[in-house]
Amino acid sequence: MPHIISIENSDALRRQLSEKLKELAKNGWPLNGKYEAQTFGTWQKLFEQAATPDIFAAREVIVIEGADSLGDFPEDLTSLIEDDKAPCIIILPGIDQKYLKPIKNLITEIKKEPEVKPWDRPKWLVALAKDAKFKLAYDAAQLLTDSIESQEELRSEIDKLALYSGGREVKLEDVEKISFDEGGRAMLIFLDGVCAANPGDVARALKYLRAEPLLPYLAALTNRLRPALMLSLFAGRNSDEAIKILGTKNYALKKAQAALKNFGPKKIQRFMTKAARLSFLEKTGRAEGWPGFELILWELF
Repeated sequence: MPHIISIENSDALRRQLSEKLKELAKNGWPLNGKYEAQTFGTWQKLFEQAATPDIFAAREVIVIEGADSLGDFPEDLTSLIEDDKAPCIIILPGIDQKYLKPIKNLITEIKKEPEVKPWDRPKWLVALAKDAKFKLAYDAAQLLTDSIESQEELRSEIDKLALYSGGREVKLEDVEKISFDEGGRAMLIFLDGVCAANPGDVARALKYLRAEPLLPYLAALTNRLRPALMLSLFAGRNSDEAIKILGTKNYALKKAQAALKNFGPKKIQRFMTKAARLSFLEKTGRAEGWPGFELILWELF
């Protein structure tokens, strides 16, 4: 009878599934097939089929999509679950763990990866690049983390840059060229325009950005201005310590210093407070959208 592997639902689900399938194939459990749970209808039917040699050959893997539709795992099937050396391994990507309570201690559970804190992401990306056999400049990593909110999208950018790099160092200008399409370049113009207090660039970029969801751009701007906020709150050696804790390096620090010089401490603090409020409203069904964002943006200017 089979061993069961569940994969917790997250943005990384498909990558985690692919990595697990490669690992199992390498160890002698090749993929037999992928099926919708509705093909079987019940856990009992799935197990009947999994135990039939002419359908599922020994030491093979099957993937069952949409297993939530099978409902709670029946307790009378619990004794049939084998360990991870079983000839048949069933992978359940994205299943809600509540359906597997009776066998929680008998299965392999792949949990979603922990969230990397925003201020740790540049170092995390540099480390991922090192694992991928190329060097990523810190300011290039900072630009990526300022501009891309999804942790999984950041991982995919490392894969893309690894192919581009040919083993050499990937610098800021490489990331600007490779990782950003027309929309991404509009974001860069927007972020740099805000820090430089250049309303013309900001207005031109907004014409393009307004067609997109707000939250990624709100997050990108607050990430860019976070060091400016810290500098505005802490003076002298304290500001150096604050920047050190954030892990801010040359590129982001220069932009933040420019923003602080152009707008002054009070305006930066007021904008970041209003941005936090706007972000909260966006996530609680009381969104003010682009009009609300543009209002606090032009108030900053």
